[in-house]
Amino acid sequence: MKQSQEDKIISEFLNSIGLWREFVIIGGGFALFIYKLYLADPKLENAPVGTRDIDSLIPRRVPEISKKNIAKHLHEAGFTHFFKDVDVPATEAYVKEINGLEVEIEFLTDSATRNDKNKNVVIGGVVAQPLSYLTLSLQTTTEFQTYSSEIGRVVSPGAWMFHKGLTFTRRKSSSKLLKDLYGIWYVATQLGDFSDHALAEFDMLTKLHSKWFETLRKNLHNWIDNATPAEWSQLEAQDPAGKLKKMSFERLINKLLAF
Repeated sequence: MKQSQEDKIISEFLNSIGLWREFVIIGGGFALFIYKLYLADPKLENAPVGTRDIDSLIPRRVPEISKKNIAKHLHEAGFTHFFKDVDVPATEAYVKEINGLEVEIEFLTDSATRNDKNKNVVIGGVVAQPLSYLTLSLQTTTEFQTYSSEIGRVVSPGAWMFHKGLTFTRRKSSSKLLKDLYGIWYVATQLGDFSDHALAEFDMLTKLHSKWFETLRKNLHNWIDNATPAEWSQLEAQDPAGKLKKMSFERLINKLLAF
């Protein structure tokens, strides 16, 4: 996927949701493209691995800032809505072909509630899936501007790494687990001064959320201690530029866990 494609996708998504962009925060794999395109040195060559899903984070409570809810905005922008399961309310997604690629939008929210914390919830007209530890990502964000001047918000890089370290073990597929580990390495090492900023933010978060950090530490230690040679090879293969190596990854994790 070319960078121009990512810029087109991000810009069109932000334009599609109108005023709701103020409360929707982009996370997941598309955050890496936002860091690379708009927040890091544009001269850096190692682009992140592509993704066609935009994980859109939204707080449980948002004001009604538009007469049209998010679902209506997406429908009018040409997105097709479909259900992914039979839960009540059902998990849903919105799909549209943008610049020749099929892009899927899903909405996520935090599970920091006493009742029904694992139950889907309707926010702003869309169904959001609850996700553990997402409060940190909702609170620690960075503003960016696309090349077509669309303004959006993305999970800040230190919080992105912190959340992935907390949750990668819950991935149902090994490919997504490895993508998360690759993402931690990419954000921490491949974006020049922006990576230094990400590491400083991660360090701050380890002190603010020490109990969560212990969980993160255990997750990463366990994976490294038990990873097979095949799994290491699969992790290295996540980076098409060939820069991700076992030794450098272990060095990075030791650095992160020493904070």
